[in-house]
Amino acid sequence: MDSQMYNLADLPAKKEYYRIGETIVMEGEPSDGLYVLLSGRVGVFKKDFSVAVITKPGTVIGELGFILDISRTATLIAQEPTLLLHVHISVDELLAKYPVVAKHMMKVIAERVVKTTEDWRDTVEHIPTL
Repeated sequence: MDSQMYNLADLPAKKEYYRIGETIVMEGEPSDGLYVLLSGRVGVFKKDFSVAVITKPGTVIGELGFILDISRTATLIAQEPTLLLHVHISVDELLAKYPVVAKHMMKVIAERVVKTTEDWRDTVEHIPTL
């Protein structure tokens, strides 16, 4: 996170609580904002395949659908009692009014691209050649 902290209370958002096993969003649904993990554990699934587990408070979730204005790219399921901040804002407003949050989101996305690339490379390196 930046040395400059952002105040989540300043964002146009509401807190949402999810019980263990409760679906937060479904893959393919229209995007209606993004989420910030406040506490708990969120499983990320594509089809029925687990692709990630998010546990770090402050992690931004659902940013791809939000930024690209596309349907949800994954299903999110609470893996334990989970508290999220559901942020309702446009990309333009986020950039103009909350640049520190936007910068944090860019870093999160870049880190995920690096991890995905490394995971792919590790998988390919272990595939036997014929």
